[in-house]
Parts: sequence; C-alpha cells; structure tokens
Amino acid sequence: MAEGLIRTFIAIELSPELNTTLGGIQNSLPIPSQAIKWVKPESIHLTLKFLGDTPLSQIESIVQGMEKAALACPAFTLSTTRIGAFPSLSNPKVIWLGLKGETDKLQATFAEVEKNISRLGFPTDTREFAPHLTLGRLRENAGRNDIETTAKILKSAPPIPQTSLHASHICLFKSQLLPAGPLYTRLTQISLA
Repeated sequence: MAEGLIRTFIAIELSPELNTTLGGIQNSLPIPSQAIKWVKPESIHLTLKFLGDTPLSQIESIVQGMEKAALACPAFTLSTTRIGAFPSLSNPKVIWLGLKGETDKLQATFAEVEKNISRLGFPTDTREFAPHLTLGRLRENAGRNDIETTAKILKSAPPIPQTSLHASHICLFKSQLLPAGPLYTRLTQISLA
C-alpha cells in the first residue's frame, strides 16, 4: 500500500450483545472448518460503503460528508431474519444473515452516504444495496463436496432467533488485512439525526 493510504469503509457498528448472538448462530451451523472462514463475531458490521485505499488527506472530507448524510437520516431499528448465501443457497460462497424492519430508513441512509461520499471522487456502487450481515466465506480451496455439504446445512438450518439491531450511528473504519484475519478500527462515530 502506498504511503499515506489506509483501507476504509463506512458501516453501522453492532452492539456487543448482537455480535455475541451472531457468534452463537455461527457455532450452530456445523459447516466443516476446512470449508469456511467465519468472520470474527466482534468484527461483524453492516457495511454502507467500502472506500478501499483512501488518502489520509481525504479523511476529514469523508467525515464531513458522513456528518452531512447523518443530518438527513433518523435512527432506525432492524431485526435479523434468515440465513442466506451469495450467489445462492445452492452454491454458497458468502454466508449472511438477512435484515428486516425499517429498511426504508436504512436505504435512505445508504443513499445519503453514497451521495455525499461520491462527491469526493469515490466511485458510486452500481450494485443494488442488499443489507446483510456477513457471517462467513467459503475458503478458496473449498471443493465441490464442501460446497454441497454447506448448501445442505444452510437449507436445513433451523429458524434463527430474531434479534434487534438499533442503528443510531454511522462509523468510519480502518481495515488492516492481517494473516489472522482483518482488523477493523473505528476512526469516527457520527450520530444519526
């Protein structure tokens, strides 16, 4: 990484209680460890915008853009729904937990962040915003048998307990890619209106 750049993203931080609940959900899925790399429960978050390599000189402008976005967005509450996978449950690569509730307010918050941050030269995300909490990713060396086993486990998983997520802040995080997994450090936290 070039001098003066850090990897960053904007996200909604989860409560420690919700992170603990998500760890329990991960533990309840008997997916073989050679097939999956679970996200550390304390690192699970709701991503609004991945910025990637970011010049340190832009951090202040990003924070100002986030503050402007937050002024237009009230706090909201979501709850967990079901386990899913990208690209599909039959061919899982990323395992996630869906969200429901005040998704209109979440979509509005995403749109405000996107609008205010893209003005700074960050590319606009062309994919439809699909709110989810990533629980784990299948390993690159996972074989066909691992994928089929994982698909079977996900399809037969019992309903997960519905848990609330109260979103009252948006945060800017620094992401460091380490051998033990990514390390996320909160740089700033901004209250929603």
